[in-house]
Amino acid sequence: MQVLRRTLNWLGFTILALLSLACLLLLAALLVNAHDEPLAPQVRALLTPPANPYGTADNIYVALQGFDAPPAESVIAAGEARIQHYDRSIDAAQEAHRLAFRGDVSFIRPLESSLWNEAPQHEREIATLLADNHELIERYLDLILLRGYYETARPSALAPHPAAPNEVHRLFLAQLALQMRAHSHFQRQLGLAELEVDIRLWRRVLTGEGTLLWKMLAIAFLQSDYLLLADLVADPRVELAPDEQYAESLVPLFDAGDFDIGRAFAAEFRVQVATLRSPDTEARHGAQGWLERAGSRLTDHFLKLNATENLLAAETGRWMTAAADPAKFYQLNPVAAGRWNEQPRVWLLPLSYNPLGKLLAAIVTQPYRYYPPRAWDEEALQRLVRLGYEIRQHRVAPTELAAFLRAHPQWSTHPADGRPFLWDAATGEVRVQTLSQHPPGWRFSIRIWQPPPLAPPAAPR
Repeated sequence: MQVLRRTLNWLGFTILALLSLACLLLLAALLVNAHDEPLAPQVRALLTPPANPYGTADNIYVALQGFDAPPAESVIAAGEARIQHYDRSIDAAQEAHRLAFRGDVSFIRPLESSLWNEAPQHEREIATLLADNHELIERYLDLILLRGYYETARPSALAPHPAAPNEVHRLFLAQLALQMRAHSHFQRQLGLAELEVDIRLWRRVLTGEGTLLWKMLAIAFLQSDYLLLADLVADPRVELAPDEQYAESLVPLFDAGDFDIGRAFAAEFRVQVATLRSPDTEARHGAQGWLERAGSRLTDHFLKLNATENLLAAETGRWMTAAADPAKFYQLNPVAAGRWNEQPRVWLLPLSYNPLGKLLAAIVTQPYRYYPPRAWDEEALQRLVRLGYEIRQHRVAPTELAAFLRAHPQWSTHPADGRPFLWDAATGEVRVQTLSQHPPGWRFSIRIWQPPPLAPPAAPR
């Protein structure tokens, strides 16, 4: 009995000590998180978007917002109205009145297969789709003439996102592929000019002011354009002007800064801060029931808004620096060091300052590491297509191709890590060694131009 009583006493002391320790830890955590910190200057700098240099009628973003407006309605007016409705917290235009794409374009796959080779097999289907979507195509042709892209809606997770014209763009490229086979020289030159201005359109979106969504869409649309252009260059039957000035117009090499998507991270930061400061967040304080109120207050105690915004600003600035320079990107974020997969140490969170804010910042900023390599792979594909044009212009024979690649690294190496493009003599293709993981089947290779075979000599009479 004496032993049992002593054991129970020790057990009671142990439980009491553990409870006391837990209370002390909780008290320490409450004291550590008793205050928020002032906003850092970097937060205020990132919260201020660049000035909008475009009028409403010249803004691609506004036109895309109204791209699915009812038939015969101005896309600019509809887009501006939709943005104003959002800014006033009014519902957007009714879904039932939108001009939807009619038909199936699943057979048009510019990222996976050669649209140049496959379009003639579907000429009848393409003609039907063009007739059924005539107004959307006309709107797209108007879209490519606008001056620039600037997202004018207030930053928010609820901001209206314009519907991406995926089907229209694919149909537009299929139409160009057929137009480039027309008998009329004028029609062929017009098709080539339309492809050039389409590339410029998505370059303006890529370099415009907006969030990551439209940066990535612009990159995908540019990839589709360049793959079609590569097929045109590789076909000796397609007429191209063989001079350097034309190369700068048809296959220009964008400035390296065009593929710097760091400003999109700043735009995402403004959305994140707006979400943290949204009325929905403040409404939690008016929750009914003591348990909900207690949980809300406890959450707020461990989520300091200013400190979280300061942390988000610092992380955003770090990723912006990394996105501007591949060398800094891999220096700050080496894959070999295994930093990608580091997880927050949960057992340290109660004793750390602003633990929920730190966890939130890690969740929303760590995915940024996937985006810059995607942009640099598109830059590499652009170099690859320019390489194909230069091979055609200089009439490089396959036996001389390896030496030509070594002599022109500005066209034959990846701009991010300098790895050379790979020539496969068996398939007649050159491909990019990509940095990012892409959907299965996406093409990062092109066929190389080769002179048409000589006609056999005529039989003697």
